[in-house]
Amino acid sequence: MADKIHVTSWLVYAAVVVSFLCLGQYGYNVGVLAAPTKYIQDFYNKSYTERYGEPSQQTLDLLWATTASSYMIGGALGAIAAPLISDILGRKNALLIMNLFSISAALMYGSSKVANNFELVIMARIVGGVYAGIIMGITPLFLTEISPNKYRGAVGSNQKVFLALGIVLAQTLGIFALNTEDNWHILLSLTGLFSLLHLLIFPPCPGSPRWLIITDRNLKSAKRAIKSYYGLSEVGQVVDEIIIEHVEESKEQRVGVVGLFTNPNYRLPLLISVTVFSSVQLCGIPTMYIFAGSVFEMIWPNDPDAVSYAIVGMGLVEFLASCSTIYLVDRVGRRPLLLYNFAIMIVLFSVVTLSLTLANPNEADAWAYISVVCIYSAIFCFAIGPACVSFIIVPELWSQGPRPTAVSIAVQVQWWSGVLINFLFPYMQAAMDAYMFAIFVVILIYYTLFTYFLVPETKLKSFEEIAAQFRSKGGEEIEAMHGEEAFEMSKIKSQ
Repeated sequence: MADKIHVTSWLVYAAVVVSFLCLGQYGYNVGVLAAPTKYIQDFYNKSYTERYGEPSQQTLDLLWATTASSYMIGGALGAIAAPLISDILGRKNALLIMNLFSISAALMYGSSKVANNFELVIMARIVGGVYAGIIMGITPLFLTEISPNKYRGAVGSNQKVFLALGIVLAQTLGIFALNTEDNWHILLSLTGLFSLLHLLIFPPCPGSPRWLIITDRNLKSAKRAIKSYYGLSEVGQVVDEIIIEHVEESKEQRVGVVGLFTNPNYRLPLLISVTVFSSVQLCGIPTMYIFAGSVFEMIWPNDPDAVSYAIVGMGLVEFLASCSTIYLVDRVGRRPLLLYNFAIMIVLFSVVTLSLTLANPNEADAWAYISVVCIYSAIFCFAIGPACVSFIIVPELWSQGPRPTAVSIAVQVQWWSGVLINFLFPYMQAAMDAYMFAIFVVILIYYTLFTYFLVPETKLKSFEEIAAQFRSKGGEEIEAMHGEEAFEMSKIKSQ
């Protein structure tokens, strides 16, 4: 049957629409603050002064740090609700209905300037973050469940490409079209355009065959979805495989939060999961997208055009790097992509610290260009390293029982790590100037050593082989359980 399965127009259409309009929208919001930072801060100053009196610089710094981190706070809250929403509403309906959050955020952005209300911008960031947290949990699930096994890797890898494309789009529009005092709120509110397009062009797509069979019990719609996404006329075998897979998965007992922390066999993989996911935020690259303008102004304080082009270059570098991950992740392996890129980023950020210190602030000398090259190189390493690998290796560390809870905890750590670093970054920059990159050097040294000593390679290994590496010496009971399961499986296969 596998030979008969082929790439269908519905599979390509659904994958592109969902990846770009959902994850691309997330990328848009990651990169959108970089260009209009000065105009938004001026608006904050004016709005605050007219209503509360002239603010101190500390107050303005606090408001901007809150704005930067509020998107992550919303994301963390949304991520908690994502599994329940996707099960109750279904993957497709959940993706559609959650657009209400994004559209609401867009309306807040659009009206903030007219209402002279800076609080609306912060609230919009939180509401938009809730949308991001929910769709970041549902989108990979939907795309995995509509993809035949032979195309699942390609469809999954494309998600990061469209996320990076969203960053490029935000930076390009922000610098070359809407980077003015009168238009910054329009730039922010364009996030709602993604959702409006999604509501218009996504409804014809069939839903998730797996959800339709297991949860909705709508076999007719499930068969229609399989025909559309798999390109098969006879779908009985696929339906049977989904049912059998579900039966086998249900045999393994779900593990809750308490079970993850109390079972010694889960402690190391849980530590690895939360550490790898936290590295996505704490390595410093996502934060630089928000504060890119102020970072590049340290290099070219008197050349706003150079700063603008440098900001766009960041998104383009990540986009190109994300395209290469489709080829690299299954050939190089997960552990090497983490280990070597962490190590290279240590060197790059060390050079950035030195070059920014030595660069002439009044002209673009060699040290300034060295700084830009190193920053771009660090973004490339980030894109093919932690940004890509974390979402692949963490689910691979777990069997079906503890996987949902473990991944949920790791994702929460990632969001709250983003809250922490985005809130602290402006204060770090004000206090340390170029030496703030030295903090990321220390953090990356930790991640490099952690990866070298504790992170295993999961490429081409089964879930059972990976889990076996983490079993404690006192895990005879678990070993026996696995033996009994294997015996039961052998009896089923022989029947």
